[in-house]
Amino acid sequence: MLFKRKKKLTFIQKIRNFLFPKKGLIRAYKYLLKRLFRLKGNIHSVSLGAAFGVSIAITPLFGLQLILTIIFDIIFKANITASMLFTVIGNPLTFPFIWFADYKLGNLILSNETMDSSSFSKIIDEIIIAFKASNWEVIGSYVASILYPMFVGGIIIAIIIGIITYKFVFKSLVEYKEIKSRKILKEAK
Repeated sequence: MLFKRKKKLTFIQKIRNFLFPKKGLIRAYKYLLKRLFRLKGNIHSVSLGAAFGVSIAITPLFGLQLILTIIFDIIFKANITASMLFTVIGNPLTFPFIWFADYKLGNLILSNETMDSSSFSKIIDEIIIAFKASNWEVIGSYVASILYPMFVGGIIIAIIIGIITYKFVFKSLVEYKEIKSRKILKEAK
């Protein structure tokens, strides 16, 4: 077969390459930015799509991020591809940090007592186990104490990050299009 490895990777090597690519994670993010610049559509639509993607990825709406981004994109006529590209911000490597920031800010706003990060991660693990086992009593007991502050904090962080992302992407796309048009004019001469 064409393009096949001569020596097969072991299971451990496959996992290591998936988690830590040889070319690096920064290369993957650079590729996503290049894809963003090449998207068709108006600058406002692409910027709005990117803002929705990042914003919804930051909220603790487990498993609903892609569905919600599509709904918001349709309602506000944002670019769906840009949203999908920017939901990558919420991934297994960043979720613990995002959820902890959501929780801390939510408790600060609600004037609740907070817990340290190790206790928080243990409770998140318990919620995931209870969800897999469909133990709704355990899940219900944690909703008010954990998920409600996370939701409040997540919404506020999402709004702030969404505005910042919109402005950054809009400005970047305007500059990129200006540079590209100058280059085309220069080549035409």
